[in-house]
Amino acid sequence: MTTLSLTDAERTVFARVANADAPPGAVVRDFDALLDYLSTDGIPVSPKTSEFAIARLPELNALLTHPVPIGLPRGRQTSYPNVDGFHLLLRFSRLGKVDRFATTPRMVVNTEMAAKWQLLNPTERYFSLLERWWSFADFGSDRFGLAAADRMAEYRCTFLKRHRPGSRAKERDEKWQVAMFGALGMKQIALMQMFGLLDIVSDQAVSGKGWQIKRMVATPWGLSASATYLRAFGYTSTELLAHLLNPSGEVSVEEEVPSEEEMDRPPFFAWADAVIPFFPAWRNSLGESEAVEPFQGNVTFKVSLGPSVWRRIVMPAESAFVDLAEFILDAFNFDHEHLYQFRYQDEYATQRTLDDPSCSDVDDDYADEVTLGEAGLSPRQLVEFRYDFGDDWRFNVLVEKLDASETGAEPAVLAKEGKAPQQYQ
Repeated sequence: MTTLSLTDAERTVFARVANADAPPGAVVRDFDALLDYLSTDGIPVSPKTSEFAIARLPELNALLTHPVPIGLPRGRQTSYPNVDGFHLLLRFSRLGKVDRFATTPRMVVNTEMAAKWQLLNPTERYFSLLERWWSFADFGSDRFGLAAADRMAEYRCTFLKRHRPGSRAKERDEKWQVAMFGALGMKQIALMQMFGLLDIVSDQAVSGKGWQIKRMVATPWGLSASATYLRAFGYTSTELLAHLLNPSGEVSVEEEVPSEEEMDRPPFFAWADAVIPFFPAWRNSLGESEAVEPFQGNVTFKVSLGPSVWRRIVMPAESAFVDLAEFILDAFNFDHEHLYQFRYQDEYATQRTLDDPSCSDVDDDYADEVTLGEAGLSPRQLVEFRYDFGDDWRFNVLVEKLDASETGAEPAVLAKEGKAPQQYQ
């Protein structure tokens, strides 16, 4: 396996950062403070979006090393890009999860992952969070996987280059700056500050406006780390291309065909192979949470079509979502002639999509591949069932009850209200 090459200047920067007293930026200190805050009683979140409750945002903002001054009397989570960035890190690190069993859903500490976090030193914590941002969060930004992550890495690298020390490019082209803010999103700008890639001086709050930035300067670490990470995409693509152009499997002395495991690795790990030798303290990473056993029992749903028409149904947890789709359609006297899709947020506030098995070229799971028990559903959780993309019927599927005391029950309609509308007008 070929290692990503570094320039002498990049090696110098990496060595300097490795010899510093603490990791770059304030992300580790602030993340520890946020975990302590969460560990008391969690933070209330929106039932639909799982964003932090608006009333808590000023308090969370003040908790951080670089609070964002805003002139909004009641800003949303996106009004606080630093808090929004930490919300992302909590979710993708799996250190925070949404507890929907309480009357008001709350973001709480995942005790299993918190125990792993406590075993890591500050350097390992820094790179574990960086991995979740650059690898998992970037890949999950839309449906285009590697292409989306590559594009986001390029945006960040370009943005940092334009803000090199002494550069006046930003002053000459304000339209470019606005365009980059839109492409990246203010959350990414805040994360670059948190990870020490970008130094930001905020301006005073202006009434009625959000975060006002006075000055931004890319750090040597930010420029070197982002540039080498972007090259890692080319490195992994080259390895893949070489493999595809050599289907016979013949290997020269100079080149080795990457293993299937290497080809599946995100570019972050190709980047890490080149960086780790400079950071002897980076020996371990956070890792993944343990797989949870599927729920066994019955699930009761209240399926609504509009405000006054609903059916309460019960399904065994071993049923697949394809079975739930068919039963819902039967309960509302709809035919089965059109495509459908389920959408819901899992316990890490990540959007899950389950498509009709007849759909083609989808990046999501199919409805016949996931059972109700495997989906991690909880009471008061809302699932959207979208049927017939032309007429666009949208059913609200509310999880009312998980009953582990009984298993193997037949699907049934327990109660109904209102006459179902005509499927075809």
